[in-house]
Amino acid sequence: MLFGNSPMKHKSSAGAFTLIELLIAIGIIGVLISLMLPALGKMRITARQTKGMANLRSVATTFAQYAGQYQVYPFIQPGGRIQGPHGEMDVPEGFIGCSWIRPGAMIMSSDPFEMEWMWAAAMSKFIDVETNYPTWVSPGLPERLPDSEDIEPREQISIRLSNAFIARPELFGPNAKDDPKMIAPCKPEDVLSPSSKVMLFDAHVAYYPKRPAVVDSHYDAPTPMAFADGHADAKNPVNAKEGVPNVMRGGSKIKLHSTPNGIRGQDY
Repeated sequence: MLFGNSPMKHKSSAGAFTLIELLIAIGIIGVLISLMLPALGKMRITARQTKGMANLRSVATTFAQYAGQYQVYPFIQPGGRIQGPHGEMDVPEGFIGCSWIRPGAMIMSSDPFEMEWMWAAAMSKFIDVETNYPTWVSPGLPERLPDSEDIEPREQISIRLSNAFIARPELFGPNAKDDPKMIAPCKPEDVLSPSSKVMLFDAHVAYYPKRPAVVDSHYDAPTPMAFADGHADAKNPVNAKEGVPNVMRGGSKIKLHSTPNGIRGQDY
């Protein structure tokens, strides 16, 4: 006869993880996440870039509607009068001025090519600013109209108008002269290659996590832009045709702005 307890069998917990197995699983998940994050980042950039192109198309359409009504693209006449808080005001000769998009604000500049962003003031007389402002800023920036002076006016607008649409084509041709008469509005029919001439582009590209390198005054990266025929694309400004010296801007030859032959020329 045998006395004592019979041997006991220990049950193992089916499906339980050991500490090592758990650490391995966490490591694998971490690797997968690290592989997915760049792809998710690229998807976000692509989505915002697409939104940026939609914004440019919208603004280009508005420019076309403006030109359809006034026969010229948005323009601020140098020396023209502006509406101030207490009535009309004279603008000094050689300056451009306007009532800014913020209520009660006025701005002036001695550089007529500042119309590259001041076009928003001319457009504000044609459309509702508050409704359209979200299309005037780069995706990733606040879409509400600034209500303070913390942001400089030129930084409140991301979309730039090519200088070619602010001056006569002769300014960007051979034997150009520094003549105030070169500053003039442009008509849609003056654009000879509308599908190849950039009219508007996003100067901020705020949707990039890290701002791209700057080459020849432009970000070296695909940038939303709208052409004179109204179509939008994301092209690298650095790959545009070389600009010609703008004698009215110290000889600068910035691509997209100083297009050879101005609005009669081509950028791509």
